[in-house]
Amino acid sequence: MSNSASAQQQRNDATLEVSYSGVDGELATNVESYLGLLEYSGQSAPSIFRVRFLARRGETEIKQALQPFGYYHTTVDTDIITSEQQIKVTYAIELGERTRISEVAINVTGALGQDEAYKELRKRFPVKVGEPLLHADYERVKTMLRNLAAERGYYDAEFTQQELHVELSDASAAVRLTYASGERFRFGTVSICCNHLSSEFIERYFQFAEGDLFHTRDLLDLQVALAGSDYFETVEVAPLWQEAKSQQVPVSVRVTPNQRDFYQVGPGYGTDTGARLTLAFDRRWVNDRGHRISSLLRLSQVQSTGFVDYIIPGKNPARDQYSLTGEVIDRSYEELQSTLYRTSARDTRHYDRWQRTYQLSYQQEDFRFGTDPRETSNFLVPSAEFSYVSSNLDPRNRNLVDSGYRVSARLQGASDSVLSSATFYSLTLSGKAVYSLNEQWRILARAELGAMETNAFEEISPSLRFFAGGDHSVRGYAYQQLGPTNDEGVVVGGRYLGVASAEVDYLVAPNWRVALFTDLGNSGMDWSMSWKQTYGVGLRWLSPIGPVRLDVAQAVDEPDKPWRLHLTIGPDL
Repeated sequence: MSNSASAQQQRNDATLEVSYSGVDGELATNVESYLGLLEYSGQSAPSIFRVRFLARRGETEIKQALQPFGYYHTTVDTDIITSEQQIKVTYAIELGERTRISEVAINVTGALGQDEAYKELRKRFPVKVGEPLLHADYERVKTMLRNLAAERGYYDAEFTQQELHVELSDASAAVRLTYASGERFRFGTVSICCNHLSSEFIERYFQFAEGDLFHTRDLLDLQVALAGSDYFETVEVAPLWQEAKSQQVPVSVRVTPNQRDFYQVGPGYGTDTGARLTLAFDRRWVNDRGHRISSLLRLSQVQSTGFVDYIIPGKNPARDQYSLTGEVIDRSYEELQSTLYRTSARDTRHYDRWQRTYQLSYQQEDFRFGTDPRETSNFLVPSAEFSYVSSNLDPRNRNLVDSGYRVSARLQGASDSVLSSATFYSLTLSGKAVYSLNEQWRILARAELGAMETNAFEEISPSLRFFAGGDHSVRGYAYQQLGPTNDEGVVVGGRYLGVASAEVDYLVAPNWRVALFTDLGNSGMDWSMSWKQTYGVGLRWLSPIGPVRLDVAQAVDEPDKPWRLHLTIGPDL
Protein backbone atom coordinates (compact mmCIF):
# COMPACT_ATOMS: atom_id res chain seq x y z
CA MET A 1 0.00 0.00 0.00
CA SER A 2 1.35 3.47 -0.88
CA ASN A 3 2.10 6.11 1.77
CA SER A 4 -0.84 8.25 0.58
CA ALA A 5 -3.24 5.30 0.77
CA SER A 6 -1.95 4.48 4.25
CA ALA A 7 -2.52 8.05 5.41
CA GLN A 8 -6.00 8.02 3.88
CA GLN A 9 -6.83 4.75 5.70
CA GLN A 10 -5.53 6.20 9.01
CA ARG A 11 -7.60 9.35 8.51
CA ASN A 12 -10.75 7.28 8.05
CA ASP A 13 -10.17 4.83 10.94
CA ALA A 14 -8.29 6.74 13.67
CA THR A 15 -9.86 9.04 16.24
CA LEU A 16 -8.12 12.24 17.28
CA GLU A 17 -7.75 12.90 21.01
CA VAL A 18 -6.37 16.23 22.27
CA SER A 19 -5.36 16.95 25.88
CA TYR A 20 -3.25 19.42 27.80
CA SER A 21 -1.79 19.80 31.28
CA GLY A 22 -0.29 22.57 33.39
CA VAL A 23 -3.20 25.01 33.56
CA ASP A 24 -6.65 25.07 35.10
CA GLY A 25 -9.50 27.47 35.92
CA GLU A 26 -9.79 30.58 33.77
CA LEU A 27 -6.44 29.84 32.14
CA ALA A 28 -7.73 26.48 30.92
CA THR A 29 -10.95 28.10 29.72
CA ASN A 30 -9.02 30.60 27.63
CA VAL A 31 -6.71 27.91 26.23
CA GLU A 32 -9.72 25.93 25.08
CA SER A 33 -11.20 28.99 23.38
CA TYR A 34 -7.95 29.59 21.45
CA LEU A 35 -6.84 26.02 20.66
CA GLY A 36 -8.28 25.21 17.21
CA LEU A 37 -7.22 21.54 17.28
CA LEU A 38 -9.78 20.87 20.01
CA GLU A 39 -12.53 21.16 17.38
CA TYR A 40 -11.40 17.79 16.00
CA SER A 41 -11.01 16.04 19.37
CA GLY A 42 -13.19 12.93 19.60
CA GLN A 43 -13.79 12.90 15.84
CA SER A 44 -12.20 11.10 12.91
CA ALA A 45 -8.68 12.41 12.57
CA PRO A 46 -7.56 14.30 9.47
CA SER A 47 -4.36 13.18 7.80
CA ILE A 48 -1.26 12.89 9.98
CA PHE A 49 0.32 15.75 8.05
CA ARG A 50 -2.67 17.96 8.85
CA VAL A 51 -2.55 16.92 12.49
CA ARG A 52 1.12 17.85 12.78
CA PHE A 53 0.49 21.24 11.20
CA LEU A 54 -2.41 22.00 13.54
CA ALA A 55 -0.43 20.75 16.54
CA ARG A 56 2.44 23.13 15.79
CA ARG A 57 -0.01 26.00 15.33
CA GLY A 58 -1.61 25.00 18.64
CA GLU A 59 1.62 25.80 20.49
CA THR A 60 1.35 29.40 19.29
CA GLU A 61 -2.36 29.52 20.11
CA ILE A 62 -1.74 28.33 23.68
CA LYS A 63 0.90 30.98 24.23
CA GLN A 64 -1.43 33.66 22.86
CA ALA A 65 -4.21 32.43 25.15
CA LEU A 66 -2.03 32.87 28.25
CA GLN A 67 -0.58 36.29 27.44
CA PRO A 68 -3.72 38.20 28.58
CA PHE A 69 -3.02 36.81 32.08
CA GLY A 70 0.56 38.05 32.09
CA TYR A 71 2.26 34.80 31.01
CA TYR A 72 4.67 35.84 28.25
CA HIS A 73 7.33 33.21 29.03
CA THR A 74 5.26 30.11 28.49
CA THR A 75 6.81 26.98 27.01
CA VAL A 76 4.75 24.25 25.37
CA ASP A 77 5.97 20.71 24.67
CA THR A 78 3.92 18.75 22.15
CA ASP A 79 3.76 14.96 21.96
CA ILE A 80 2.02 13.12 19.10
CA ILE A 81 1.36 9.38 19.49
CA THR A 82 -0.21 7.49 16.58
CA SER A 83 -1.81 4.08 16.34
CA GLU A 84 -4.31 2.43 14.02
CA GLN A 85 -7.21 3.41 16.27
CA GLN A 86 -6.08 6.78 17.65
CA ILE A 87 -3.92 9.82 17.14
CA LYS A 88 -3.23 11.43 20.50
CA VAL A 89 -1.89 14.99 20.79
CA THR A 90 -0.74 16.07 24.25
CA TYR A 91 0.45 19.54 25.27
CA ALA A 92 2.57 19.97 28.41
CA ILE A 93 2.39 23.64 29.41
CA GLU A 94 4.95 25.42 31.60
CA LEU A 95 3.72 28.89 32.49
CA GLY A 96 7.07 30.41 33.32
CA GLU A 97 7.58 33.74 35.09
CA ARG A 98 4.54 35.97 35.27
CA THR A 99 4.81 39.53 34.04
CA ARG A 100 4.08 42.19 36.67
CA ILE A 101 3.26 45.86 36.35
CA SER A 102 6.26 48.10 36.95
CA GLU A 103 4.79 51.44 35.87
CA VAL A 104 1.31 52.97 35.88
CA ALA A 105 1.02 56.39 34.25
CA ILE A 106 -2.63 57.44 33.85
CA ASN A 107 -3.04 61.11 33.04
CA VAL A 108 -6.38 62.84 32.61
CA THR A 109 -6.22 66.32 31.14
CA GLY A 110 -9.05 68.82 30.95
CA ALA A 111 -11.85 69.45 33.44
CA LEU A 112 -12.36 65.76 34.25
CA GLY A 113 -8.95 65.67 35.93
CA GLN A 114 -10.29 68.00 38.64
CA ASP A 115 -13.68 66.33 38.94
CA GLU A 116 -14.26 64.80 42.38
CA ALA A 117 -15.90 61.81 40.74
CA TYR A 118 -12.67 61.08 38.87
CA LYS A 119 -10.63 61.35 42.06
CA GLU A 120 -12.88 58.70 43.62
CA LEU A 121 -12.69 56.56 40.48
CA ARG A 122 -8.87 56.50 40.59
CA LYS A 123 -9.04 54.67 43.91
CA ARG A 124 -10.85 51.80 42.18
CA PHE A 125 -8.50 51.37 39.23
CA PRO A 126 -7.54 47.67 39.12
CA VAL A 127 -4.01 48.21 37.71
CA LYS A 128 -1.36 48.78 40.39
CA VAL A 129 2.41 48.61 40.47
CA GLY A 130 3.62 45.20 41.59
CA GLU A 131 0.41 43.41 40.64
CA PRO A 132 0.32 40.70 37.93
CA LEU A 133 -0.51 41.99 34.48
CA LEU A 134 -4.04 41.27 33.32
CA HIS A 135 -5.09 42.60 29.95
CA ALA A 136 -8.71 42.66 31.14
CA ASP A 137 -7.79 45.07 33.95
CA TYR A 138 -6.06 47.36 31.47
CA GLU A 139 -9.16 47.39 29.28
CA ARG A 140 -11.36 47.86 32.34
CA VAL A 141 -9.52 51.07 33.26
CA LYS A 142 -10.19 52.47 29.80
CA THR A 143 -13.86 51.47 30.02
CA MET A 144 -14.18 53.08 33.45
CA LEU A 145 -12.80 56.36 32.10
CA ARG A 146 -15.06 56.31 29.04
CA ASN A 147 -18.13 55.53 31.15
CA LEU A 148 -17.39 58.29 33.63
CA ALA A 149 -16.87 60.81 30.85
CA ALA A 150 -20.13 59.82 29.14
CA GLU A 151 -22.03 59.85 32.44
CA ARG A 152 -20.86 63.31 33.45
CA GLY A 153 -21.07 65.08 30.09
CA TYR A 154 -17.48 65.12 28.82
CA TYR A 155 -18.67 64.55 25.29
CA ASP A 156 -15.38 65.47 23.58
CA ALA A 157 -13.24 63.13 25.71
CA GLU A 158 -10.76 60.88 23.88
CA PHE A 159 -7.58 58.89 24.49
CA THR A 160 -4.49 60.55 23.07
CA GLN A 161 -2.24 57.76 24.35
CA GLN A 162 -3.06 54.08 24.90
CA GLU A 163 0.01 52.00 25.56
CA LEU A 164 0.59 48.67 27.26
CA HIS A 165 4.32 47.98 26.94
CA VAL A 166 5.61 44.54 27.91
CA GLU A 167 9.36 44.16 28.48
CA LEU A 168 10.21 40.47 27.99
CA SER A 169 13.75 40.76 29.33
CA ASP A 170 12.64 41.43 32.92
CA ALA A 171 8.98 40.30 32.78
CA SER A 172 7.66 43.80 33.44
CA ALA A 173 4.86 45.87 31.96
CA ALA A 174 4.13 49.58 31.76
CA VAL A 175 0.63 51.03 31.51
CA ARG A 176 0.53 54.46 29.93
CA LEU A 177 -2.75 56.22 29.26
CA THR A 178 -3.57 59.85 28.52
CA TYR A 179 -7.22 60.87 28.41
CA ALA A 180 -8.11 64.35 27.16
CA SER A 181 -11.57 65.12 28.54
CA GLY A 182 -12.17 68.64 27.32
CA GLU A 183 -14.77 70.75 29.11
CA ARG A 184 -17.87 69.37 30.78
CA PHE A 185 -21.16 70.08 29.03
CA ARG A 186 -24.19 71.59 30.71
CA PHE A 187 -27.89 71.06 30.18
CA GLY A 188 -29.42 73.23 27.48
CA THR A 189 -33.07 73.82 26.71
CA VAL A 190 -35.59 71.02 27.19
CA SER A 191 -38.22 70.42 24.51
CA ILE A 192 -41.39 68.51 25.42
CA CYS A 193 -43.32 66.90 22.60
CA CYS A 194 -46.84 65.53 22.45
CA ASN A 195 -47.72 66.33 26.06
CA HIS A 196 -51.39 66.37 27.06
CA LEU A 197 -50.58 67.93 30.46
CA SER A 198 -49.25 71.44 31.07
CA SER A 199 -45.55 71.95 30.45
CA GLU A 200 -45.33 73.72 33.79
CA PHE A 201 -46.53 70.55 35.52
CA ILE A 202 -44.15 68.27 33.59
CA GLU A 203 -41.24 70.57 34.41
CA ARG A 204 -41.84 69.88 38.11
CA TYR A 205 -40.48 66.39 37.44
CA PHE A 206 -37.17 67.90 36.32
CA GLN A 207 -34.43 67.80 38.93
CA PHE A 208 -32.12 69.88 36.74
CA ALA A 209 -32.33 73.24 35.05
CA GLU A 210 -30.81 74.83 31.98
CA GLY A 211 -27.19 75.62 32.72
CA ASP A 212 -26.72 72.84 35.32
CA LEU A 213 -23.80 70.47 34.82
CA PHE A 214 -24.80 67.46 32.72
CA HIS A 215 -25.28 64.06 34.33
CA THR A 216 -26.99 61.06 32.73
CA ARG A 217 -28.42 60.10 36.13
CA ASP A 218 -30.66 63.18 36.00
CA LEU A 219 -32.06 62.04 32.66
CA LEU A 220 -32.53 58.48 33.87
CA ASP A 221 -34.33 59.71 36.99
CA LEU A 222 -36.60 61.81 34.79
CA GLN A 223 -37.33 58.86 32.51
CA VAL A 224 -38.19 56.61 35.46
CA ALA A 225 -40.32 59.27 37.15
CA LEU A 226 -42.38 60.04 34.04
CA ALA A 227 -42.79 56.36 33.15
CA GLY A 228 -43.93 55.58 36.69
CA SER A 229 -46.42 58.45 36.85
CA ASP A 230 -49.15 56.49 35.00
CA TYR A 231 -49.88 59.55 32.84
CA PHE A 232 -48.00 58.25 29.79
CA GLU A 233 -47.95 55.12 27.70
CA THR A 234 -44.43 55.77 26.37
CA VAL A 235 -41.66 58.05 27.55
CA GLU A 236 -38.41 58.86 25.75
CA VAL A 237 -35.81 61.19 27.30
CA ALA A 238 -32.61 61.78 25.32
CA PRO A 239 -29.77 64.31 25.06
CA LEU A 240 -29.41 65.79 21.56
CA TRP A 241 -25.63 65.70 21.25
CA GLN A 242 -25.72 66.46 17.53
CA GLU A 243 -27.33 69.80 18.39
CA ALA A 244 -24.98 70.68 21.24
CA LYS A 245 -23.27 74.05 21.08
CA SER A 246 -21.49 76.42 23.43
CA GLN A 247 -20.90 73.49 25.83
CA GLN A 248 -24.66 73.01 26.28
CA VAL A 249 -26.66 69.98 25.16
CA PRO A 250 -30.43 70.27 24.59
CA VAL A 251 -32.71 67.54 25.91
CA SER A 252 -35.71 66.01 24.16
CA VAL A 253 -38.67 64.64 26.12
CA ARG A 254 -41.20 62.78 23.98
CA VAL A 255 -44.32 61.26 25.57
CA THR A 256 -47.57 59.68 24.42
CA PRO A 257 -50.68 59.79 26.64
CA ASN A 258 -51.89 56.76 28.52
CA GLN A 259 -55.56 55.81 28.43
CA ARG A 260 -57.28 58.38 30.61
CA ASP A 261 -59.64 55.97 32.39
CA PHE A 262 -58.72 52.65 33.95
CA TYR A 263 -61.27 50.03 34.99
CA GLN A 264 -60.69 46.84 36.91
CA VAL A 265 -63.02 43.99 37.86
CA GLY A 266 -61.63 40.97 39.61
CA PRO A 267 -62.64 38.17 41.95
CA GLY A 268 -60.33 37.06 44.72
CA TYR A 269 -59.99 35.10 47.89
CA GLY A 270 -58.11 35.52 51.16
CA THR A 271 -58.46 33.58 54.36
CA ASP A 272 -58.81 36.84 56.31
CA THR A 273 -61.52 38.19 54.01
CA GLY A 274 -63.09 35.14 52.41
CA ALA A 275 -64.32 35.40 48.81
CA ARG A 276 -64.20 38.93 47.46
CA LEU A 277 -65.00 40.98 44.40
CA THR A 278 -63.06 44.12 43.50
CA LEU A 279 -64.32 46.92 41.29
CA ALA A 280 -61.93 49.81 40.63
CA PHE A 281 -61.99 52.98 38.58
CA ASP A 282 -59.13 55.45 38.14
CA ARG A 283 -59.11 58.68 36.19
CA ARG A 284 -55.41 59.07 35.54
CA TRP A 285 -55.66 62.82 35.12
CA VAL A 286 -58.55 65.12 35.93
CA ASN A 287 -56.96 68.30 34.58
CA ASP A 288 -53.71 69.44 32.97
CA ARG A 289 -52.16 69.90 36.43
CA GLY A 290 -52.04 66.13 36.91
CA HIS A 291 -54.73 65.76 39.56
CA ARG A 292 -56.04 62.19 39.73
CA ILE A 293 -59.00 60.24 41.09
CA SER A 294 -58.68 56.69 42.37
CA SER A 295 -61.71 54.73 43.55
CA LEU A 296 -62.37 51.20 44.69
CA LEU A 297 -65.23 49.04 45.86
CA ARG A 298 -64.26 45.70 47.43
CA LEU A 299 -67.00 43.36 48.61
CA SER A 300 -66.11 40.37 50.77
CA GLN A 301 -67.60 37.98 53.29
CA VAL A 302 -65.80 39.62 56.21
CA GLN A 303 -65.21 43.25 55.29
CA SER A 304 -66.48 45.44 52.49
CA THR A 305 -64.67 48.64 51.61
CA GLY A 306 -65.34 51.57 49.35
CA PHE A 307 -63.23 54.70 48.90
CA VAL A 308 -62.64 57.64 46.60
CA ASP A 309 -59.19 59.25 46.64
CA TYR A 310 -58.50 62.66 45.07
CA ILE A 311 -54.74 63.01 44.56
CA ILE A 312 -52.88 66.27 44.02
CA PRO A 313 -49.21 66.03 42.96
CA GLY A 314 -46.76 67.95 45.12
CA LYS A 315 -43.84 70.18 44.21
CA ASN A 316 -41.90 67.12 43.07
CA PRO A 317 -44.67 64.90 41.68
CA ALA A 318 -42.42 61.82 41.66
CA ARG A 319 -41.95 62.04 45.44
CA ASP A 320 -44.65 64.24 46.95
CA GLN A 321 -48.41 64.19 46.89
CA TYR A 322 -51.47 65.35 48.78
CA SER A 323 -54.71 63.42 48.88
CA LEU A 324 -58.27 63.80 50.07
CA THR A 325 -60.07 60.55 50.82
CA GLY A 326 -63.59 59.49 51.66
CA GLU A 327 -64.18 55.88 52.64
CA VAL A 328 -66.71 53.51 54.13
CA ILE A 329 -65.71 50.19 55.73
CA ASP A 330 -68.35 47.69 56.78
CA ARG A 331 -67.11 44.76 58.89
CA SER A 332 -69.03 41.72 59.97
CA TYR A 333 -66.96 38.84 61.31
CA GLU A 334 -67.37 36.55 64.28
CA GLU A 335 -69.33 38.65 66.82
CA LEU A 336 -68.18 42.11 65.72
CA GLN A 337 -70.30 44.37 63.55
CA SER A 338 -68.92 47.75 62.57
CA THR A 339 -69.52 50.48 60.02
CA LEU A 340 -66.81 53.11 59.69
CA TYR A 341 -67.18 56.43 57.86
CA ARG A 342 -63.95 58.36 57.45
CA THR A 343 -62.66 61.40 55.61
CA SER A 344 -58.99 62.28 55.62
CA ALA A 345 -56.40 64.65 54.25
CA ARG A 346 -52.92 63.26 53.70
CA ASP A 347 -49.47 64.65 52.94
CA THR A 348 -46.96 62.05 51.72
CA ARG A 349 -43.25 62.57 51.04
CA HIS A 350 -40.62 60.14 49.74
CA TYR A 351 -36.96 60.60 50.61
CA ASP A 352 -35.08 57.88 48.74
CA ARG A 353 -35.70 54.88 51.03
CA TRP A 354 -37.67 56.89 53.58
CA GLN A 355 -41.33 57.73 53.44
CA ARG A 356 -43.29 59.92 55.82
CA THR A 357 -47.02 60.56 55.91
CA TYR A 358 -48.92 63.18 57.87
CA GLN A 359 -52.67 62.66 58.05
CA LEU A 360 -55.68 64.31 59.61
CA SER A 361 -58.83 62.22 59.58
CA TYR A 362 -62.30 62.49 61.00
CA GLN A 363 -64.17 59.26 61.53
CA GLN A 364 -67.48 58.04 62.83
CA GLU A 365 -67.84 54.35 63.66
CA ASP A 366 -71.01 52.48 64.60
CA PHE A 367 -70.13 49.18 66.25
CA ARG A 368 -71.40 46.34 68.37
CA PHE A 369 -69.68 43.41 70.10
CA GLY A 370 -71.89 40.35 70.40
CA THR A 371 -75.30 41.27 71.79
CA ASP A 372 -74.10 44.53 73.37
CA PRO A 373 -76.05 47.65 72.39
CA ARG A 374 -74.79 49.38 69.25
CA GLU A 375 -72.51 52.32 70.02
CA THR A 376 -71.23 55.29 68.02
CA SER A 377 -67.88 57.00 68.47
CA ASN A 378 -66.38 60.01 66.73
CA PHE A 379 -62.71 60.94 66.51
CA LEU A 380 -60.61 63.67 64.93
CA VAL A 381 -57.28 61.86 64.55
CA PRO A 382 -54.00 63.51 63.53
CA SER A 383 -51.27 60.95 62.78
CA ALA A 384 -47.71 60.69 61.55
CA GLU A 385 -46.13 57.62 60.02
CA PHE A 386 -42.51 57.01 59.06
CA SER A 387 -41.12 54.00 57.22
CA TYR A 388 -37.73 52.94 55.88
CA VAL A 389 -37.16 50.17 53.32
CA SER A 390 -33.91 48.64 52.14
CA SER A 391 -34.05 45.65 49.82
CA ASN A 392 -32.15 43.70 47.21
CA LEU A 393 -34.54 42.42 44.56
CA ASP A 394 -34.23 39.26 42.51
CA PRO A 395 -32.86 40.43 39.12
CA ARG A 396 -35.01 37.80 37.37
CA ASN A 397 -38.24 38.98 39.05
CA ARG A 398 -38.40 42.47 40.57
CA ASN A 399 -41.41 41.41 42.68
CA LEU A 400 -39.26 39.00 44.70
CA VAL A 401 -36.93 40.02 47.55
CA ASP A 402 -33.55 38.34 48.01
CA SER A 403 -32.76 40.22 51.19
CA GLY A 404 -33.72 43.44 52.94
CA TYR A 405 -35.75 44.95 55.73
CA ARG A 406 -38.58 47.38 56.45
CA VAL A 407 -39.18 49.33 59.65
CA SER A 408 -42.06 51.70 60.39
CA ALA A 409 -43.51 53.78 63.19
CA ARG A 410 -47.00 55.26 63.47
CA LEU A 411 -48.12 57.78 66.10
CA GLN A 412 -51.72 58.93 66.34
CA GLY A 413 -54.04 60.44 68.89
CA ALA A 414 -57.17 62.46 69.66
CA SER A 415 -58.57 64.74 72.38
CA ASP A 416 -62.07 64.60 73.84
CA SER A 417 -62.08 68.39 73.75
CA VAL A 418 -61.75 68.42 69.93
CA LEU A 419 -64.53 66.53 68.14
CA SER A 420 -63.64 63.22 69.78
CA SER A 421 -65.45 60.79 72.09
CA ALA A 422 -62.32 60.18 74.19
CA THR A 423 -58.70 61.19 74.57
CA PHE A 424 -56.10 58.69 73.41
CA TYR A 425 -52.70 58.40 71.86
CA SER A 426 -51.11 55.27 70.46
CA LEU A 427 -47.78 54.20 69.01
CA THR A 428 -47.22 51.24 66.67
CA LEU A 429 -43.77 49.95 65.73
CA SER A 430 -43.26 47.22 63.15
CA GLY A 431 -40.48 45.60 61.20
CA LYS A 432 -39.83 42.86 58.66
CA ALA A 433 -36.58 41.33 57.48
CA VAL A 434 -35.47 38.84 54.83
CA TYR A 435 -31.96 37.36 54.83
CA SER A 436 -30.65 34.96 52.17
CA LEU A 437 -28.12 32.42 53.43
CA ASN A 438 -27.55 31.20 49.86
CA GLU A 439 -29.62 30.63 46.73
CA GLN A 440 -31.73 27.96 48.45
CA TRP A 441 -32.12 29.04 52.08
CA ARG A 442 -33.70 32.22 53.47
CA ILE A 443 -34.62 33.44 56.95
CA LEU A 444 -37.64 35.73 57.39
CA ALA A 445 -38.67 37.56 60.53
CA ARG A 446 -41.25 40.16 61.50
CA ALA A 447 -42.42 41.88 64.67
CA GLU A 448 -45.04 44.42 65.70
CA LEU A 449 -45.56 46.28 68.97
CA GLY A 450 -48.39 48.63 69.86
CA ALA A 451 -49.43 50.61 72.93
CA MET A 452 -52.28 52.98 73.72
CA GLU A 453 -53.09 55.40 76.52
CA THR A 454 -56.68 56.59 76.91
CA ASN A 455 -59.04 58.05 79.47
CA ALA A 456 -62.02 55.98 78.27
CA PHE A 457 -61.16 52.72 76.51
CA GLU A 458 -64.81 51.71 76.18
CA GLU A 459 -65.30 54.74 73.88
CA ILE A 460 -62.45 53.73 71.57
CA SER A 461 -63.85 52.35 68.32
CA PRO A 462 -62.68 48.92 67.05
CA SER A 463 -60.66 50.42 64.17
CA LEU A 464 -58.42 52.17 66.74
CA ARG A 465 -57.95 49.21 69.09
CA PHE A 466 -55.32 46.47 68.83
CA PHE A 467 -56.20 42.95 67.70
CA ALA A 468 -54.01 39.95 66.85
CA GLY A 469 -54.52 36.86 64.73
CA GLY A 470 -54.76 36.26 60.99
CA ASP A 471 -52.67 35.90 57.86
CA HIS A 472 -50.26 38.74 58.67
CA SER A 473 -50.31 38.40 62.44
CA VAL A 474 -50.46 35.12 64.38
CA ARG A 475 -51.22 32.37 61.90
CA GLY A 476 -53.24 29.50 63.33
CA TYR A 477 -55.87 31.94 64.62
CA ALA A 478 -58.66 33.64 62.69
CA TYR A 479 -58.48 37.27 61.65
CA GLN A 480 -58.42 39.57 64.74
CA GLN A 481 -59.54 36.78 67.08
CA LEU A 482 -56.80 37.21 69.68
CA GLY A 483 -57.32 39.76 72.42
CA PRO A 484 -59.35 40.61 75.52
CA THR A 485 -62.94 39.39 75.55
CA ASN A 486 -66.17 40.66 77.09
CA ASP A 487 -68.58 38.69 79.30
CA GLU A 488 -69.88 36.83 76.25
CA GLY A 489 -66.40 35.74 75.19
CA VAL A 490 -66.36 38.11 72.23
CA VAL A 491 -62.93 39.53 71.35
CA VAL A 492 -63.12 43.30 71.86
CA GLY A 493 -59.49 44.32 71.28
CA GLY A 494 -56.92 45.74 73.66
CA ARG A 495 -54.59 48.58 74.56
CA TYR A 496 -51.39 46.66 73.85
CA LEU A 497 -50.17 44.49 71.01
CA GLY A 498 -47.20 42.20 70.59
CA VAL A 499 -46.55 39.94 67.59
CA ALA A 500 -43.38 38.16 66.43
CA SER A 501 -42.69 35.61 63.72
CA ALA A 502 -39.70 33.57 62.55
CA GLU A 503 -39.61 31.59 59.32
CA VAL A 504 -37.14 29.64 57.22
CA ASP A 505 -37.83 28.68 53.62
CA TYR A 506 -36.02 26.51 51.08
CA LEU A 507 -36.04 26.56 47.29
CA VAL A 508 -37.08 23.03 46.32
CA ALA A 509 -37.60 23.74 42.60
CA PRO A 510 -37.54 26.76 40.29
CA ASN A 511 -40.23 29.18 41.54
CA TRP A 512 -41.22 26.94 44.48
CA ARG A 513 -40.26 27.17 48.16
CA VAL A 514 -41.31 25.30 51.26
CA ALA A 515 -41.34 26.97 54.68
CA LEU A 516 -41.35 26.21 58.40
CA PHE A 517 -42.49 28.97 60.77
CA THR A 518 -43.57 29.87 64.25
CA ASP A 519 -45.66 32.89 65.30
CA LEU A 520 -46.10 34.40 68.74
CA GLY A 521 -48.37 37.18 69.94
CA ASN A 522 -51.55 38.57 71.44
CA SER A 523 -53.28 41.81 72.35
CA GLY A 524 -54.32 42.76 75.86
CA MET A 525 -55.17 45.44 78.38
CA ASP A 526 -51.65 45.27 79.84
CA TRP A 527 -48.31 43.63 79.08
CA SER A 528 -49.05 40.70 81.41
CA MET A 529 -51.29 39.22 78.71
CA SER A 530 -50.70 35.57 77.78
CA TRP A 531 -48.75 35.18 74.55
CA LYS A 532 -50.11 32.65 72.07
CA GLN A 533 -47.67 30.59 70.00
CA THR A 534 -48.32 28.67 66.81
CA TYR A 535 -46.21 26.66 64.39
CA GLY A 536 -46.80 25.54 60.84
CA VAL A 537 -45.59 24.70 57.36
CA GLY A 538 -46.07 26.54 54.10
CA LEU A 539 -45.74 26.36 50.34
CA ARG A 540 -44.59 29.35 48.28
CA TRP A 541 -45.13 29.88 44.56
CA LEU A 542 -42.84 32.62 43.26
CA SER A 543 -45.26 34.01 40.71
CA PRO A 544 -44.60 36.87 38.27
CA ILE A 545 -46.69 39.20 40.51
CA GLY A 546 -45.00 38.17 43.75
CA PRO A 547 -45.08 35.26 46.22
CA VAL A 548 -48.30 33.31 46.64
CA ARG A 549 -48.29 31.71 50.11
CA LEU A 550 -50.29 28.74 51.36
CA ASP A 551 -49.77 28.07 55.09
CA VAL A 552 -51.25 25.67 57.62
CA ALA A 553 -50.71 26.46 61.31
CA GLN A 554 -51.59 25.00 64.71
CA ALA A 555 -51.78 26.67 68.14
CA VAL A 556 -49.16 25.19 70.51
CA ASP A 557 -51.18 25.67 73.71
CA GLU A 558 -54.51 24.75 72.13
CA PRO A 559 -53.87 21.35 70.50
CA ASP A 560 -57.62 20.65 70.33
CA LYS A 561 -58.04 23.52 67.82
CA PRO A 562 -57.89 22.36 64.19
CA TRP A 563 -55.05 23.31 61.88
CA ARG A 564 -55.91 26.59 60.17
CA LEU A 565 -55.32 27.39 56.50
CA HIS A 566 -53.93 30.77 55.38
CA LEU A 567 -53.66 32.02 51.79
CA THR A 568 -51.93 35.33 50.99
CA ILE A 569 -50.42 37.11 47.99
CA GLY A 570 -47.91 39.95 48.14
CA PRO A 571 -44.28 40.97 48.66
CA ASP A 572 -42.20 39.63 51.56
CA LEU A 573 -41.58 43.18 52.77
